[in-house]
Amino acid sequence: MQWPLASRPIRPAEIPFYNLHYLYAGRSPSDPTMVWGTDVDAEALEDHVKRANDGSSTVISIAHVLLQAVGRAISRHPQLNRRVVGHRIFAFREINIRMMTYDKRQGEVDVVLIKNADRIELERIAQVMWKNQWKSLRGTSLDHLDKQTLRRWPNPFLCWAVKAYFWLDRNFRLPKTGKIDRISSAPVLVNYLGFPGAPAMRAYKPSNHPDESSHLSVTMGRIELRPVVRDREIVVRPTAPLFVRADHRIADAYLLAQFVNTLTGFLAAPATMESGEASQDPKETSAQAA
Repeated sequence: MQWPLASRPIRPAEIPFYNLHYLYAGRSPSDPTMVWGTDVDAEALEDHVKRANDGSSTVISIAHVLLQAVGRAISRHPQLNRRVVGHRIFAFREINIRMMTYDKRQGEVDVVLIKNADRIELERIAQVMWKNQWKSLRGTSLDHLDKQTLRRWPNPFLCWAVKAYFWLDRNFRLPKTGKIDRISSAPVLVNYLGFPGAPAMRAYKPSNHPDESSHLSVTMGRIELRPVVRDREIVVRPTAPLFVRADHRIADAYLLAQFVNTLTGFLAAPATMESGEASQDPKETSAQAA
């Protein structure tokens, strides 16, 4: 059993005053979420993926680079590596990331947890994601097995259990056992919606999950050729839409803008993440499929 959160909450004096309005106010009718949408120049991103695949034994995709970029960006803005518990804010001890993968066989998503995402290498991220995809197809991923167990419960009892769990998790700093409640061990959820057949994305509103852990959501749509202005000239370049949702109880618009700038900078120049800006110690860095 592990305690993913620090033992003491963030002092109210360290929290911006207007963020406290959202923190102390009731959940309804206020909506503390903000969404920032922008575009990413994806030319260097596509080139980076091609070069990475030339020297890797594991197939690397845009989604894997997105995961790596989010981990690096959060390490630059540790104020976002936090979560709300009741009317208090706690910092996470590690930088973990959750990503959703779609299980076509079951017609629903699986959750993958990437631990120590600020230090893990790109190829290792790809290995974990593909391993989970393979297990998901076989019906042996941890997420699939957990859902299979829960679906055996009578629906009224399952409904009560889910409500009770989220109430406890929202109001108390609970330890995590590494199974069902592992979803509460990461402050950010990453979605890559550039799958084959996906339409162009012009707007996207990430849903606000009942779990208070993931106050941050990063969603990227498919890359498409679009006209943009470069050096006062209109040129056509590969561009990807990016939408980031944050909780105003933890972040304000200024901090969100800084995070988005850092994230888009990594995505526009992904090679900088491999240039040794954050060295990895294999003994300290791990990843696991949920």
